[in-house]
Amino acid sequence: MKPFILILMSLILASTSSVASASVVEIAFDEEVNLYRRVRVTASTVPDTSIYEIWFSEQTFNSTEQATLHSTVIVVSPNATTGLTQPNATSALDVCSFSIGEESMPTYRDSRERPVIPNTANLWSCDLSGLDSGEETWIAVVALNASGAWLDPESALIPISVTSTGIDELPPPADTSPILFALGSLALSLIALLFGLRWWDGRRRGSNQRLAHLYIGPALLALTILTFYPVAYGIWLSFTDADQTRLGEQTFNGIENYVEVFMASGFLRVTAFTLVWTVCNVIAHIGFGLLLALLLNKKGLRGKVAYRTCLLLPWAVPSYISVLMWKGMLQPDGFINDVLGTNLDLLTGVGGAQAMVILVNIWLGIPFMMMSISGALQSIPQDMYEAAAIDHVSGLDQFLHITLPNLKSALVPLALLGFIWTFNMFNVIYLLTDGGPNLFFGEPGSTDILITYVYDVAFQEGAYGVAAAWSVVIFLMLLVFSWYYMRRTNATESVT
Repeated sequence: MKPFILILMSLILASTSSVASASVVEIAFDEEVNLYRRVRVTASTVPDTSIYEIWFSEQTFNSTEQATLHSTVIVVSPNATTGLTQPNATSALDVCSFSIGEESMPTYRDSRERPVIPNTANLWSCDLSGLDSGEETWIAVVALNASGAWLDPESALIPISVTSTGIDELPPPADTSPILFALGSLALSLIALLFGLRWWDGRRRGSNQRLAHLYIGPALLALTILTFYPVAYGIWLSFTDADQTRLGEQTFNGIENYVEVFMASGFLRVTAFTLVWTVCNVIAHIGFGLLLALLLNKKGLRGKVAYRTCLLLPWAVPSYISVLMWKGMLQPDGFINDVLGTNLDLLTGVGGAQAMVILVNIWLGIPFMMMSISGALQSIPQDMYEAAAIDHVSGLDQFLHITLPNLKSALVPLALLGFIWTFNMFNVIYLLTDGGPNLFFGEPGSTDILITYVYDVAFQEGAYGVAAAWSVVIFLMLLVFSWYYMRRTNATESVT
């Protein structure tokens, strides 16, 4: 809320406080904010309050039995807000904020997504949703103590009349003619090129070669429309001021978006955690995958098929189901705490949340690496091990001088593929922590990686141009790393 609106609300509430009980919550309706099926209500705070209950009815009321509970606002000490999330305004159903002095900020959210404010706040406000547009509604706020009793049972209910006046107006559809023109031009140009190449092949190599380019034409056309064009469009979008208010009417703004990306206060922090997340996962995936593959490749081991089937289950089950299962088990009342006899909330602390997202993704990724390395192990000629055994070569030396060199052609691309996949792994963090816990408002959360923060920038803040710039930066990071990695590992060389 704007500072001058807060000051105005403070004056309105202060002017009425002299005639009301000190335990009664004074509320005011902000008529200047026109919201569709929402109203903005600002309330004063009352000492010794633990919960504010918001009640509403179609008619004025003097008892909660005549009204319906809309929502609650929780009051805690400032120290108790540590570890609570402070989501962006668009991520909550009821957008709420509180003020301390003239400074306004979004409310915290507990595990049940209820708004939470510190007891040092002097005002709080909420955009209450779900009200009928154009219909008069009566709203009252009641202050409750820690035991759930009203602070002032005699005069706690003072309903006020509110009306949602916002109109449900959809924005005009974006002009898609430039996109259709670009796609059509690409398709026609590609078709013309293919026919030209067919004619050229017919002249140079005879009639038997004329259909060569036409065979790859459909695949090339699909790649151009579904891959090359979106990449080119994203790069172009990163140099514009596109956002949710003017998508389709964006203008060129140079490198402003890239300056905003590199000057963002959380850029280094989210990049550092992305690297920690990626390196830890890739090392664990390769290490444990190799270990399990070696164990399953031993001669004389019974039940190999059963072991492989069990170990493959985490990868065979859709990842979003596995992540949601882990999220439930990691809750304070979940399976893990039941087994340990504890009440730990492993996803609200910074260190615990970061460790949990890494461990869950390690658990998901090991089976794929195990199966890939198992296939590579079975391609190594067994006579090499037999010759080494005759020469009394130890098992460790066989692993270092026979197994690893022959696995290089598989491990190098697997490590690169794992790095790229993990660097862009979205669903694990999004479903498990949604990037939280958030340490600073407007910055990446403590478990955000680059790709999850790009989602927040694009679909919560609506800054599509800035999000496109973040995406290009991620693409360049992976491109540079892949080029350097391939050169350093000599990945294209065959094993001799």
